[in-house]
Amino acid sequence: MFKNMNYVYEIYKSGSFSKAAENLYITQPALSIAIRKLEHNLGQSLFERGKSPLRLTDAGQMYIEKVEKIMAMEKECTDYFQELNELKVGKIIIGGAIISMTYLLPELIVEFSKKYPGIKIAAKEASLPILKNMLADGAIDLILDTDWFEEDVFSSIPLFSNQILLAIPTSIKISKKVSKYGMTSAQIKNNQHLSASQSAVDLYGLKDLPFLLLEPTNEIFRRTKAIFNYYQITPFVKMSFNQQMTSFEFASKGLGAVFISDTLVKYSPNAENLRFYKLNCPMPKRGVSIAYNKIQYLSNASKRFIDYTIKFYKNKFH
Repeated sequence: MFKNMNYVYEIYKSGSFSKAAENLYITQPALSIAIRKLEHNLGQSLFERGKSPLRLTDAGQMYIEKVEKIMAMEKECTDYFQELNELKVGKIIIGGAIISMTYLLPELIVEFSKKYPGIKIAAKEASLPILKNMLADGAIDLILDTDWFEEDVFSSIPLFSNQILLAIPTSIKISKKVSKYGMTSAQIKNNQHLSASQSAVDLYGLKDLPFLLLEPTNEIFRRTKAIFNYYQITPFVKMSFNQQMTSFEFASKGLGAVFISDTLVKYSPNAENLRFYKLNCPMPKRGVSIAYNKIQYLSNASKRFIDYTIKFYKNKFH
């Protein structure tokens, strides 16, 4: 029954016989014959061939569900035998959004690979919602990013906290009462904003600023919305972006104020045309975590990477 399950699964993923045949390195007629023979043996059609993209029948959906369970068991068995080899071999696929991929993961992966050269690490960059779907489906093993994970599906381990700051271009005039608390990017890199002696500002006197905000798919958007709700302010939104790095660049050119994480400021070149403000509200603090799918099997290689990551950032930020 499952002799040709890889053929069926590739057609399901590809959405067509021609694309599946190309991926499987066989001819389309040979693939069609194999599937027709399987369907004859089952007494059921697996695909609605008149649809584009190709759709599964009810029987096909049932077949794919069982195939995925078999594939999951095969992966678990493979991981188990890899682990018997004392982590001399193994593979981890870790996901992160652009900030994690650019600033947080490279050094971590390099240092981990020095200690465990036999464990190969692949990295996948995408937005956090997409990464969470990949983690839920088993396409990746771990995510290192902002702590924004549903507890019924994922387990997340806190690594460190960062702060959301308000960055205002020096070309935009604001009251001296507020501007005197502005910090340079060099001062942010020295963690002046984390000092209890550093004064925080309210948004009440800044409600007329042109803001450069992030799209709703970005986790900072949620915090930004909560900040505006806290102050009961409806902002003037001049532009919206998908990524922090883009909004940061536009802000540095004087186009508007932006909410930005201190992690990005610390790792970026000094932004001489911006001043950064600590916010007087409870929302700016946010956690960075490493997360895994609590339902699926977690390999020893992934467990070792998690343990190493916890120690790595403990030494780095404490």
